[in-house]
Amino acid sequence: MTRDRHVQARWRAWNALPNRDRAIFASVRIEGLDYDEAARRHGCTAQDVERVIVRVLVALVDADDAPP
Repeated sequence: MTRDRHVQARWRAWNALPNRDRAIFASVRIEGLDYDEAARRHGCTAQDVERVIVRVLVALVDADDAPP
């Protein structure tokens, strides 16, 4: 898979995620909040944040394995 296809596949996977998952992921991975801070911001638990981070990362990695 070419670099452009990787980017496109990940972009499609990102857009397919629920808005809440994208927001939580961005809070942690882009804004640098820790799980407790992100949980307070999004009204959930730190364990919920951890699950979302894993779910998003798996979706992005799986996008690379999907056929074009």
